[in-house]
Amino acid sequence: MSHVANKTLESTYYQDHQIVIQNVSKSFTKDGRKVNVLENINLQVNKGEFVSLLGPSGCGKSTLLKIIGGLLDRSSGQLLINQENVKGPKKNIGFMFQKAVLLPWRTVEENLILPVELAKGNLQAAKKRVSELLELVGLKGYEKYYTKELSGGMQQRISLARTLMNDPDILLLDEPFGALDEFTRETLNFSLMDIAEKSGKTVILVTHNISEAVLMSDRVVVMGINPGHVLDNMEIEIPKPRTDQVMATKQYADYVLHIRELLGVGRT
Repeated sequence: MSHVANKTLESTYYQDHQIVIQNVSKSFTKDGRKVNVLENINLQVNKGEFVSLLGPSGCGKSTLLKIIGGLLDRSSGQLLINQENVKGPKKNIGFMFQKAVLLPWRTVEENLILPVELAKGNLQAAKKRVSELLELVGLKGYEKYYTKELSGGMQQRISLARTLMNDPDILLLDEPFGALDEFTRETLNFSLMDIAEKSGKTVILVTHNISEAVLMSDRVVVMGINPGHVLDNMEIEIPKPRTDQVMATKQYADYVLHIRELLGVGRT
């Protein structure tokens, strides 16, 4: 095959995927010793896809998410987003962490427009968008509340709304509801799925919760440790939209069981 033909195939391959990760590895130096955190990660994510990075603590899933978001450099390998090499944070990516990190001396509205302020953007347009975003996350009417007046679940809803303020194409979520009680967490999971479906945004979620990953995702990337690597890249072929009734089906149970077996969960 000619060099030109190879280039054409490569270009088509990149166009088919919004995110392309090829042979990405990451290592740190600790006490003069090299520590391999990720080794030869290969992954492609399509536009509008919901993908979960699932695995035990220490498998490097949060590290991989930060690399995708441009918050952390990779040691080797290639990372392309929309066919562009990632060298740092990109405007079209929204990042949400486990803690809401809201400013208690600012109102909900003032917290939401903070990203626009920092980017020296259009504040009037941002203030108009506040009401729309709060309605989206189920908190319309809370514009003038201070964050200390809100529950943990409500604060995470505000954090999600703030992540959406600049209308990013890609949402990177690092266990955003992990610190919440199970009932609140499940409620917010369904809210997130609904937002992802309606907006068509690409979502990558880091989680160590198997049930959550299967319920929410189009695809689950199961990771192992020492160093972090991909054990399986599973398509979840359960029709959408999904309800809590999905969790009572055999298809759902089979996915959960397969992942548990991959991770050695429940072995004696």
